[in-house]
This record gives sequence, C-alpha cells and structure tokens, in this order.
Amino acid sequence: MTGRRETTSRVKHRQKMLRELAAEEVVYVISGQGHSRAVEALEALRRIKDGTYGICVDCGILIPSARLQVKPEATRCIDCQTESERRSTSHQGDSDYVPRRSA
Repeated sequence: MTGRRETTSRVKHRQKMLRELAAEEVVYVISGQGHSRAVEALEALRRIKDGTYGICVDCGILIPSARLQVKPEATRCIDCQTESERRSTSHQGDSDYVPRRSA
C-alpha cells in the first residue's frame, strides 16, 4: 500500500506543478508569448486524467521520473526526444518534409 500511496502522491504533486505552470503561462499567453508551453501543461493534465501521463508518445515506454521532475509536460523519453529534434533539425528548409505528428 505504501508504494501505491507514494505513486499517487507523486502524480498529485505533478498535477499541482502542471496546474501552477499553466496558471503562470496565462500571463505569457495573454501577451502572445508562451502559448505552446501553456498548451503543453494543459495536455499533460489531460494525460494524467486519461492515464497516459508519463508514457512516451513515440515508443510507449515509461518516461523516467527524473525527466518528468525537470519537465513535467514531457511527452517523450530522452531517446525519442533526441531523435525528434534530430529529425526536425535535419529537415529544416526541406519543403517536402512533414514531421511526424505527436500527442
């Protein structure tokens, strides 16, 4: 039971962090800045609610807790994020390139 309580406690803590992040981003959204970060925080809250929070959208493995502590709105594990950034960088200026859609 203790392990379950710790997991629930961590999820609730991350929910609180994401809500605070979303609230802080409202100022930036109103000023036209930070829109995507606010959307990321709201999407992370949706993933918590539907039970997919902490699961990489590309490979399906659990995103390490340390990564989620640093970037609670993360949708990818480090390996998939690195690959996504590599693909984006290598295709800059390529008008035929269509990036892979992620949640």
